[in-house]
Amino acid sequence: MRTNSSITVYNKYIASGVETYQRTQIFNIEWENHKGANIIKSGLMTADQATIYIPWARCGLYLTPKVWLASTLTSKAGRWTLSMGDYIVRGLVEDEITTGFTMSDLKAKYDDVLQVKSIDIRDMGSISMWHIQVGVS
Repeated sequence: MRTNSSITVYNKYIASGVETYQRTQIFNIEWENHKGANIIKSGLMTADQATIYIPWARCGLYLTPKVWLASTLTSKAGRWTLSMGDYIVRGLVEDEITTGFTMSDLKAKYDDVLQVKSIDIRDMGSISMWHIQVGVS
């Protein structure tokens, strides 16, 4: 698989009743932008999307969403997942989502901040072909 980018994943979870995000950087992935627009009654609405291909060899300590959510805060460290509603930023981002820097701030600061809409584990064929395909918009 050819790769053209790196990404930063922001996994959302609830800790002590507060929406919290854990940041993970993933290197050497394939990012394909799909630019578009929808015309609705009230006017033009953008429909930008992307498809992200993460080679299995780059998945490192990936956990399924239920296992990751059931993990303690300490055992989440260094591990990541992909769930509907998580965010992915194209590029390596150092910003942490806190009360002083929100998801809205992240979207304003970077061009490609997209929300996960679909996740497909592609684990057929030889292991060198395995990957996770992520649809974001």
